[in-house]
Order: sequence, then structure tokens, then C-alpha cells
Amino acid sequence: MKYFTSILLLAFTLAFSAQTAHAATRDEQRSEIQKMQTHVLDRLYEAHPGAEKKIANAVGYAVFSSADVAIGFFSGTYGHGIAHDNTTGQETYMQMAAAGVGLGLGVKDFRVVFVFNDAEAFNDFLKTGLDLSGHADLAAKQGAKGKAVGGEEDILPGVRVYQLTDTGLMAQAMLKGTKYWGDDELNQHDVSYNEPRNH
Repeated sequence: MKYFTSILLLAFTLAFSAQTAHAATRDEQRSEIQKMQTHVLDRLYEAHPGAEKKIANAVGYAVFSSADVAIGFFSGTYGHGIAHDNTTGQETYMQMAAAGVGLGLGVKDFRVVFVFNDAEAFNDFLKTGLDLSGHADLAAKQGAKGKAVGGEEDILPGVRVYQLTDTGLMAQAMLKGTKYWGDDELNQHDVSYNEPRNH
């Protein structure tokens, strides 16, 4: 537990330092997250054309971009994202963090796209977030039988996930120990942060 806490503190410290260095306003941060969302979806549709129709027909979806920092045996992840309600067009800004144990030294970026086909699951995600700390690593192997097909995986009832790196779709989605929650700072109502947008 202390390792998990330490890594999360490291991840938050790195994220805070980066934000402070850029001195980005809330509008600037929101704009960057929206650009990230568009970029990630474009990459996903190129790598997995069938995903576009699934996302269009879903209740909602969420897109995250993360930096995974591995130091020695321990790793930590912090990132931002945005959830889009296909019914209302409203968007909610999110955060994510994770801690894990592994070998290596370096930093790698990866992106995660959640597709919600269940309204209750999507509403719960917006209100309370998503905690995958108790779930085993997902194994979405190319060509495998069952639900794990072509880099996508059902992680919970009505919730599908795609995970991408710089090289494309990951054959195995590694989300164990990851938590997702709303970003209170970016979701403040001082500006029209959640105006409906079409994708």
C-alpha cells in the first residue's frame, strides 16, 4: 500500500510541476485535452475502423492520455481525459492515476478509450469515476476467441476499452490499479466547458 501511495504522490508531483511550468489557464488545459481527444480518436479509427461506428452508437465514451513513468521496480501513471455524452453532447473533464510494479527505467505515453453501451455504467463513471485497482490485467489478444478481439476488450458489463501506444493498438490492455475520476478544477462552471460538440 505504501508503494502505491508513493507512486501516486510521484505522479501527482510530476503532473503538478508540468502544469505549473506551463502556467496554463483552465481554458488552455481544456483546449489541449479536446485536441488530445480528437487526435486519439483519429488514431483509433485508423487502427480499428470498426471502432468509429461502435462509439457513434454508444451511450457515451471517454478518452484519456497518460504518461507512464517507470523507475526501477515501481511505476506510476497520471493523465487527463474527457468523457462525452452522445445523447446530450455534454463533456466532462477527468483525471486518472495508477501505480504498478515492474522492471525498467523510462517514460512512455499511452492512450485509453472507454466506450459505454450501458447508461447506468456511464452515469456512474461520471459521478463516481472508475476504480480498476481490483481487476486483473486485461488480455485483449489479436485474433483471440471470445470478447478479446482486435485490441478491444469488455472490462465491465457495458464498458469496452481500447488502448493505444505510439505503435498503435495494444494487444494487451494493462489497466490494473488504475483509477479515473472527475476533474473538479476543469469542470468549474465559470466558462462553458461542456458545450455540446460533435465528433
